[in-house]
Parts: sequence; structure tokens; C-alpha cells
Amino acid sequence: MDGYIRVSRRLGREGPGYISPDVQREAIKRWAAYKDVEVDEWHVDEDWSGGTHERPGLERAIERATAGETGGIVSWKIDRFSRYTEGGLRDLRRLEEAGARLAFVEDIDTSGPMGKFVYTVMLAMGEYFLDTIKAGWRVAKTRAHERGAKIGPTPLGYRRLPDGTLEQEPSEAPVVAEAFERAATGSLASALEFLEGLELVHQAGKRKDRPRSWTTGTVRRLLANRTYLGEVRWGDLPVTNEPSLQIVERLVWEAAQHAVDAPRRPARHYPLSGLAQCGTCGERMVGGSAGANQRTYRCRASLRLWKGPRCPRPVNVLADTLEAHVRRELAAMSSERWEGQEDSAGAVAEGELVMQEAEAELDAFVTDVEGAAALRRAGRCDGVCGRASMRLRMPSGGIARRQAERRARRLSSLQSWSSRRRRKSSVS
Repeated sequence: MDGYIRVSRRLGREGPGYISPDVQREAIKRWAAYKDVEVDEWHVDEDWSGGTHERPGLERAIERATAGETGGIVSWKIDRFSRYTEGGLRDLRRLEEAGARLAFVEDIDTSGPMGKFVYTVMLAMGEYFLDTIKAGWRVAKTRAHERGAKIGPTPLGYRRLPDGTLEQEPSEAPVVAEAFERAATGSLASALEFLEGLELVHQAGKRKDRPRSWTTGTVRRLLANRTYLGEVRWGDLPVTNEPSLQIVERLVWEAAQHAVDAPRRPARHYPLSGLAQCGTCGERMVGGSAGANQRTYRCRASLRLWKGPRCPRPVNVLADTLEAHVRRELAAMSSERWEGQEDSAGAVAEGELVMQEAEAELDAFVTDVEGAAALRRAGRCDGVCGRASMRLRMPSGGIARRQAERRARRLSSLQSWSSRRRRKSSVS
């Protein structure tokens, strides 16, 4: 069986209250030793909510189980596997249809009726607790918003006070104002160049003292942020106006929006994204950029936001190089398939000769009245028409469509005329 581990958003939690992946792994190992079960592979989803089933580790575990690569999945507790009743039951049915097990260290085995009943009840309880937590967060955030606290990351130009509210950062607020001025009177590129040249660093949080990176996307988000007008927003709640937070005048802010709304560079095309696989770990490769004009493909298990197992030696290749290689391979395969059908008996050459003869005889038959009469007397009309029909069904590349259609009409007229002559001859 495969072991599955999930940890919700960590948010800096440490200590005995934090159920780390190691704690869950040890519990599963003890269960496996007691049940005499071998854990073939581990799947870890860290910083993933149990309310969604679109988790890379879970998807990989279910994929292996339904493909018969493992006998099933074992997890520490039901709420580690799912907090979503519908999704949890759907995954259980998928595993059962494939003949795979779903077990938990809590000694709940879903292979029997009682196990399924307990599993369903516990899923519903897990979803209930998740909904309760969400409702509590909603109430807490609403109250925080009403007292002017900023919910979300601290924007450049501000610092966060202990009560969650913001105040202007004297060293950064003028930088923000200048960036807006440059965007309003110039362009997005002008604001980007200005910010890149300052070598700013993060003042707080997990990235404290790390340099800020600027792209057209981050500058667009900065220019679109209405906090710089003194507005505190969250969700669909009423806007709270705090004049002390205003860094940018409204006219300047609105003038800078032309840079935000400016046409963006067309999206780059990555035809092999999701098709190519990493040669190290087997994960899909995705398209990305390595510079202003460099398209690349890289292993998705090397991305910063990847939640599954990291690739030890991720593959990273230029898109032009990989796509050219694929085109060469496809051309070679196509060429081999075409060349593999040898004309050992000379059938193609013989067919071309027959078509040429049929075309010549048809022309002579239609234009030469005496020849036509002779052919009718000799009874060769049917043979000529049959060979000409074959020629018209397979026109060579050198015969234009109009010429082929014209000969088809002439052949049809000839066949009708020949049929009428035979009927008259039989009557007489």
C-alpha cells in the first residue's frame, strides 16, 4: 500500500501542537508493521486544505492505486485524507472499483459495511468542522476589517502595527509615489525601470531582508492597489476610508491606470507543456521563461509552488531545442512509415502507364470519328471506357482539376452515347 500524509497551511506553526508529516509517517509505519503491510511509496501534501481533492500527492496516490501499482492507500486519520464528504466518497468508490483498499491508522477499514458507515460519518464530521472554522474566520476577519485592519499582505510603502492596522513607512512611501508619477506621465516600463534600480528589500514577514523582485506583473498589481488611495477593502464588505494611509492623489492614481490597462505581450506558445516528461522523476514538464526572449520547458516538481515531492535533478531545456528534436523524430517516423511500403512489384509504375494509355485512347476515341466507329465494331468501347474511368479516379499531380472534370464529362457522354447505340442495335 501507499502512505498518504497531509498538513494544512503551516503558517509558521511549530511545537507539540503541530502535527508534522514526520508524526503522521511514524504512526503509519507502526500501523503497517502491526498489520504486516509494506508501504511502497509515500505521498505528502503540505500546505493543502482537506476541503479540496485537487492535491498532487493525493492524485498520484489514487492514480497508482487505480492502475494496480499498489494495493491501496493508508492515511493517519480520515480528516488527513479528506474534509469534503462528496469528494471523499467519490475517491472511495474509485478505489473500490479498482479493487484497492482505503485504510486509516484509527483502525477504520473501508472494505466492510461498518467501515464504510464510519468513514461516511467521519467525513461529514470533518466537513462540518471545516465549515465551522471557515465561519469563525469570516466573523473574525469581518470584525478586523470594521476596525480598519488590513487583511492580506502588507503593501510596499506601509508597515503593520500590532493591532493589524497599517501606517505609512517613511522610507518607502515616497518610492511608491514616484512609481505612480512615472507610470502616469510615462509608461509601465518607466515605473518598472525605476523600481528595479532601487534594490528594495522586504521589511517584514518570511521574506524579511530578501530583495524584492520586480516584473511587469508585480508592477501592474502595485499600480492597481487601491490601498494607496487610503481605501481598506476586503471581499464584499463596505470600503473603509483611512485618509492617513493615502500615498497617491486620486488624479495621479487614475492616470497611472493607463499603464495597467496597456496591451500585454501575447502569451507564448508551449505545445509540449504537459506532454514532455522529466527524465529524472517522470513528472510533467511545463513551459516557462528564462529571460526576455527565451522559452524553456522545466520539470514542474522543481517549481517553487510545487506541493509534491521535489525532483532531485530537474530537467530544464530550451523550448526551441526540444521542439526541434520532436519535429525531427516525427518526420523520421513519418518517413519510415512511407518508405516501408516498397513497390517491389512495380505496381505504381504499371498503374501510371495504364492511366497514360487510357487517357490517350480516350482522347482518340472522342476526337476520331472513324476510330470510334472501328472501336464500336470491334467491341472495344467498354474496355476503353473502363480504363479511362480508372485514370480519372486516380489523376496524377500533373493533371489539373479542370482537365480531369472535363474528361469526366466527356467520358459520361461517351458512355451514354455507347449505351444508346447498343440498344438501337439490339432493337434492329
